[in-house]
Amino acid sequence: MSTPQPLNIEFAKDDQGRLALVDTNGIRHANVHPAKLFPLTEKDHWISIQSEGAREILCIEDPQSLPEPSRTLLLEALARRDFVPIIQVIHRIVRMANGHEWHVTTDRGDTRFEVETDESIQPLGHGRLVVMDRGNTRYLIPNVAKLDRISKRKLEHYY
Repeated sequence: MSTPQPLNIEFAKDDQGRLALVDTNGIRHANVHPAKLFPLTEKDHWISIQSEGAREILCIEDPQSLPEPSRTLLLEALARRDFVPIIQVIHRIVRMANGHEWHVTTDRGDTRFEVETDESIQPLGHGRLVVMDRGNTRYLIPNVAKLDRISKRKLEHYY
């Protein structure tokens, strides 16, 4: 594998502590947000930089190709967004006209969310699953085998 060429972009924080991007054309984009792209198993590669309106500005194959301090700013912003709720118990999954509503307990407490299709549930390997809701929030099941019997049975219908 060859070493990627350094990108001619720069990240900075604005006066409110939000991430800003100066792109290769010198255009400043305020309040940008990094998001990991698929495959999620490539956790150190493929980062989308999105505008405040969730439009992709650019994609970074390898954040390590960024010069300092831009690399550190990007990785810190990504780490803040990367905190994923862990599903501990699945209470029920209710069929709706346009998807399913999940009622779960996460490591952050009880919640419910809507899932559009069965394709919103993706295996990550080693018994891990990621569930993406309509708002693109990802929920992690770190080990399906460790779920309680009832939660596993509810999940079997969709995975």
